[in-house]
Amino acid sequence: MIEIPAWLSTTLASDATEGQGVLPDTVHALCAATRIVGPALVAFMHQDDNLSVRKVLENPPAAGTVLVVAGGSTSRTATIGGLLALEMQNAGIAGLVTDGLVRDSREICDLGFAVWCRGVTPISSHKNGPAIIGGMVSIGGTIIRDGDLVIADDDGVVIWPQEQVHELLNKANIKFQQDNARMERLQERY
Repeated sequence: MIEIPAWLSTTLASDATEGQGVLPDTVHALCAATRIVGPALVAFMHQDDNLSVRKVLENPPAAGTVLVVAGGSTSRTATIGGLLALEMQNAGIAGLVTDGLVRDSREICDLGFAVWCRGVTPISSHKNGPAIIGGMVSIGGTIIRDGDLVIADDDGVVIWPQEQVHELLNKANIKFQQDNARMERLQERY
């Protein structure tokens, strides 16, 4: 994986893909002013069941990985709560992106653990499984595979296919330079 510059935002990432790979606006940042960029590890949760998240923690991925959990779009229970968030943070996981819900939102924000989710609930999940970890998942029609690059901030979540990261980063850089030049011109008028 290449080094990702600090200027890379979801808006630039989306511009680079011409709007492709953007997760639906139902998946949003739990806490304001949060940003993560990292490779995905995907997992699938079943209706109201988060065993897959617990199983990920039995063999944590490389530090900086973003856990992407799909399958929670109709769940009424939490994908994670404050304790799982702390376990994930301690394991080096950079953040969580899920189409499910979370609980203990204040605790999670106080931890500084980066989460993008559909919303919050006080209801805990079952732990019956099965646990499906790795491979590929879909959130809102966007396919996410292990190793794809997750770019997430206050504006949403963008997924870059791992084999296109260099190309897309170049496109984002061109847009970044163009935007900076335009900003300078606009500021000169005042």
